[in-house]
Amino acid sequence: MRRLIPGWKPQKGKKKKNAKARKQRRAAQRRWLRPALIGSLSAAYLGGMAWGIHWSFASGLVERTGNRVERAALDATIGAGLAVHEVLVEGRNETTKEQLLKTVGIRRGDPILALDTDEIRERLIALGWVGDASVERRLPGTVYLRLWERQAMAIWQRHGSFVLVDRTGAVIGTQGLDRYTHLKVIVGKDAPRHAPALLDMLATAPPLMKRVRAAIWVSGRRWNLRLDDGIDIRLPEENAQAAWTRLATLERDRQLLSQDIIAIDLRIRDRLIVRRRNDPMPKDST
Repeated sequence: MRRLIPGWKPQKGKKKKNAKARKQRRAAQRRWLRPALIGSLSAAYLGGMAWGIHWSFASGLVERTGNRVERAALDATIGAGLAVHEVLVEGRNETTKEQLLKTVGIRRGDPILALDTDEIRERLIALGWVGDASVERRLPGTVYLRLWERQAMAIWQRHGSFVLVDRTGAVIGTQGLDRYTHLKVIVGKDAPRHAPALLDMLATAPPLMKRVRAAIWVSGRRWNLRLDDGIDIRLPEENAQAAWTRLATLERDRQLLSQDIIAIDLRIRDRLIVRRRNDPMPKDST
């Protein structure tokens, strides 16, 4: 039997209000819990996926799978006729066929789409005679190589050896050196960089230029020339063209070089110092 507290009267509808409040709190908790639970599960899923990707790369699975897929794709292109059947070369004169094939590394039957044309071009440019090159795929099975070879300008004596150089000063190397013995020999540090201007100057007097065998770049300032009969010509630092023209005129009019001389000094303007074979050795100055 329920006993009532004195002075207290039960209020009608109170139970309904309390039940309704509890129901609203539980609904609110469910609304908060659902996104929190979904967020936690999503974070756990993403974390697991990230760990799985990391493990795949760390274990090499991705690389092995990728390689297999790539290999299968390339095999498919070969089956479709996209394979190297011929290599066409244009512009090759000094570069040997064996050297070229070894450098490009292309074999008949290789998948043509797998060729790294930029890398092949870089390898070609590294060859001494090749100044520039282009590599093209001509589908389905032709590789086209275009070479722009260097033009040998002179033979540079450096460190006790001889190498071919072009007009830009680039070193070509020793390949084909025996076929270019007619070129002038240049000597001295940075001589290739200054040689084009010298050769252009010498060309203004062709008969005299033919007699020049070597040119020595002295102290980074001027040239000494060695003729075919051993005569030394000392050109000035400034106005070398005028001195060279004067020497050519003297040789044409007086056959100066036919006399018994071993050296001609043109370094002093408007003066010609000639040293004969039996004259004492003068003190040299650069």
